[in-house]
Amino acid sequence: MSIKTTKKVLVVDDEETLTWSMTKTLTKDKDKYELITANTGREALQALQKHHIDVVITDIRMPDINGLDLLSKIREKYPWIKVIIMTAFGSSEVQKEATRRGSYYYIEKPFEISDIRALILKALEEKRGGFVGQILDLQLVDIIQMCCLGRFTTSLAVSSGDEEGLIYFRNGEIIHAEMGDLEGAEALYIMLGWKEGRFASQKGVTTPKETISDRWERLLLEGMKRIDEDAIEEKRESSILLEEVERAFEDLGKEMEMQESLEKLLKMLNSIDGYKRGMWVDNKGRMLTIDDQFFDTGDALIPLLTFTMATSLGNTIGNSQPLRINLVYKNAQSIIMKFDQLFLVVILQERTTADEFYSSARKILERRLSKFSV
Repeated sequence: MSIKTTKKVLVVDDEETLTWSMTKTLTKDKDKYELITANTGREALQALQKHHIDVVITDIRMPDINGLDLLSKIREKYPWIKVIIMTAFGSSEVQKEATRRGSYYYIEKPFEISDIRALILKALEEKRGGFVGQILDLQLVDIIQMCCLGRFTTSLAVSSGDEEGLIYFRNGEIIHAEMGDLEGAEALYIMLGWKEGRFASQKGVTTPKETISDRWERLLLEGMKRIDEDAIEEKRESSILLEEVERAFEDLGKEMEMQESLEKLLKMLNSIDGYKRGMWVDNKGRMLTIDDQFFDTGDALIPLLTFTMATSLGNTIGNSQPLRINLVYKNAQSIIMKFDQLFLVVILQERTTADEFYSSARKILERRLSKFSV
């Protein structure tokens, strides 16, 4: 034989006059439930540990633990308890947050005691059936389908990382969704695209507005269609990225092959009488290879500047393009030669003329450079 236990209702408010007033007024229902009061959030938590509470009515603004944080603690440790939020500083944002955290009802002060009494009786009579827990590896679309097929009137608080949203159902139809500044079907579609997260439902919660009129089946089909399209686009972008990486490695391989060839050329030129040191530069002013640390990065700009000036001068004189440029400074002499998009800079030894070196080097260079594209 089971023993009938008295149901308990906990009222939490830092205004002692309010808790005293509610206690005095609600004594007429002492045959239905026992009323317990607390004037701080900590007192409320102690009462929850001591008694089996069925309903909690809490104010939001309290000196130690605010009502929303108290609501979160109750939902975590005592998920069967129904929590009614009351406040004198109401706003749509506070109501949304209370709903997201799983409040049973939200009421603003001042209110009639008869309204609170009716809410308490309704909450006590309405059984919270089923199990409490988590379902792993379940997609949001599956959860929504269960709410729709079960013809629930409920709210669904959904979160993924730092993003949060709310979905409202009435008799199994999705009638409102919100996420950040977005509302309606677009907010729903974004939440359907979340790959993982958490959810909490609150039965019987009414929506603050109605922004969705389509049938739930059509909404889910459109949501799944968008998810598939996003997956295809993501796969396409991944494929493009892979191709770019492969091309980059291929270009790098060609560049390394070219650099090795240019290094071999410098070694071959070193065997020609009069050669002292040299370097290869591309048409962007990048030093590709050198055979002596005498050069620095600033020297790579010299062939570009000299050939630009020489080309401009050649166009003025007779539209001819320079093949080489000789530079002489005191006893130092150097030669700059252009091959397609590459420049060769060679510093010559003393008593060596540029013509002598050029005639010997040109044959080697033309034969070797024709073997690869530059």
